[in-house]
Amino acid sequence: MRGRLQSQLGSRADQAVLRVMERLWLTGGRPQTDVDATERREALRLYGEPAPVRDARSFFAEPPAPQVDVRHRARLKRGRREQLCWDSGYRTWDRHYQAEYDGYGRNRTAWAEAWRHEGFGRRTIVCVNAWMTGSFALQRRLYTARRLYESGLDVVLFMLPFHGPRNPAGSRFGGQLFPGTSPRRTNEAFGQTIWDLRSLLAWLQAEGSGPVGVMGMSLGGYTAAVAASVEPRLDFAVAMIPLVSVADLLWTHGAKNPLRQEAEANGFTLEVLRSLYSAHSPLELEPVLPRERLMLVAGQGDRICPPDHVEKLRAHWKGSRVHWFDGSHILHFGRRQLFNEVLDFVEGLPARPETTP
Repeated sequence: MRGRLQSQLGSRADQAVLRVMERLWLTGGRPQTDVDATERREALRLYGEPAPVRDARSFFAEPPAPQVDVRHRARLKRGRREQLCWDSGYRTWDRHYQAEYDGYGRNRTAWAEAWRHEGFGRRTIVCVNAWMTGSFALQRRLYTARRLYESGLDVVLFMLPFHGPRNPAGSRFGGQLFPGTSPRRTNEAFGQTIWDLRSLLAWLQAEGSGPVGVMGMSLGGYTAAVAASVEPRLDFAVAMIPLVSVADLLWTHGAKNPLRQEAEANGFTLEVLRSLYSAHSPLELEPVLPRERLMLVAGQGDRICPPDHVEKLRAHWKGSRVHWFDGSHILHFGRRQLFNEVLDFVEGLPARPETTP
């Protein structure tokens, strides 16, 4: 009974926040619902052809280990907290879009915050921020960074493109431009996300880290799910309250919006949207990690990334670990137990045989 009430309360909170999220999303520009058929076909050819869907590595090229600028910020018990930044070096899948994409100058620098113990070889968890949470201070709280660190893990907070210090739009937290109303920018930003995340992984391993896994919430959960389909060197992946399909999310939440009616009148359907975003959809990509190294965490009352969406990823990740909590996307009741489950999952994983990309 208590759990049902908590989920209902969380659902109401989600519905209120959804209205705010829609307004913020539209600040990135008007959706291209009236794009002409030729341009739409070209976008579908670039991002929706079977090649990038069937072979993730054709869309997600492997980056080299970057030159990282390490700035010491604070001492921790038996360790230190550092700020990391490096040149992204991402090259767009659409080569004609490179100059325009490079015009987002601040986004060309990737950022992370690392909580690292003294010595080498610690298991490391990379936490990817949710949409509109582009603040390291906020990420520390959302991911209970101190608790994870004190459990013995090295903790790295990774900043998504167009968020926080990478945001060129002027907002403190960012997110208006990614995921945004431009399919081309959104697709390329997902490509850059995985590129930068893999760059960070390569650098951590060159620095002498132990096994590295990834965890993310919401948009960060989507990132973790995609990474699990691209990067075989990962130790584990945890997708929390994950966005599962960009197309389905836009379609579901746009049901009563005149913009969806306008889009349908101009030939956009759910199938077209799914094709447009298929190159990075975790529902289209097969995990390269063993299923026992995958975990889903989801809220019973989630109305932003609804349970039926999460169930699709659960079915696709058959054999993965799943934890449902009372609450929603915004209100996480039982957070201590939630993170207990994550730690139990991570700490219970055996060492993997050495993997090569």
